[in-house]
Order: sequence, then structure tokens, then C-alpha cells
Amino acid sequence: MEKIHYPFEIELDVRDYELDAQGIVNNANYQHYFEHARHQLLRKLNLSFVGLHDDGFDWVVHKVEIDYKRPLRSGDRFRVKVAAEQQGVRFVFYQEIERVSDGQIMTIGKISSVFMQNGRPVKPPQLVLDAYNSLYPGRKNQGRSGGIQENAEQAD
Repeated sequence: MEKIHYPFEIELDVRDYELDAQGIVNNANYQHYFEHARHQLLRKLNLSFVGLHDDGFDWVVHKVEIDYKRPLRSGDRFRVKVAAEQQGVRFVFYQEIERVSDGQIMTIGKISSVFMQNGRPVKPPQLVLDAYNSLYPGRKNQGRSGGIQENAEQAD
């Protein structure tokens, strides 16, 4: 069995204004959590959306898939994990939200993105590929998985 290796994560706290009438985090906020973690990863890699735009590349979300497993509640501290791989012209992020107190997986996301240049999709710029490959030392872009999956027995 294989599982995803998440080379980047951040910790956040649920803020009361993110709750809905049921007292749980409103579903739209999970997308904000995922996006914030991706932006923090870019910063870690010394990349920015503004810099990419200035170089003629716009990085846009193409598709979002979110599986809500369990709700976060007021006072919960959680980790947002990020892995990424290139799939042709798409760049796919695999993300997971885990509650810190018990390690429960709360939400799983898959966000497909694409680079645009002059309104047309293009392969990710080499500087982006190089930056993301640095997250997986010793691994080259091995087929479709791009090095994000590892053997579960090795991961434990």
C-alpha cells in the first residue's frame, strides 16, 4: 500500500468567525486553508505569484476536489499538509488537514492548477519544477507520481 509523502505543512487554529450555525468550520474555509498552505510553500521555495506573473506566467486553479471527513470545531489546532506533482501541463497539489490533538484526518483535497501564458495553458516553468523537485531530494520526476508517493512500510 502506498501513501502520499507530504514534504510541507503548516499549523493553524480554527477562528470562531470561521464557524457556521452548526458550530463547525464552514465548508468554504477549508479551501482557504489549502490555499494559504500552498502560498506558504511558495514562499518557502522563494517563489511568488507576483514574480511569476511579472515573468509572463499566471498560475490558476483548474479544478478543486475536497473530501470532508470530519468537521473542525472552535479551538481545534490543525496541520495543513501539501504535496505536489506535474501531470503534463497541469500541476496537481495533494493536501490533507489533520487535527493536531489526535492526528485525525479531517479533510483531503486535490487541487489541479495550470500555468497560463498569453491566455493559453503551458507547461510549468523550469524554475517552478526545479523548486518543487527540491522538496524530494534524491528523487527525479518518476512517472506520474513525481516522487510524492512512498511505500507505507518505509514511511512508518
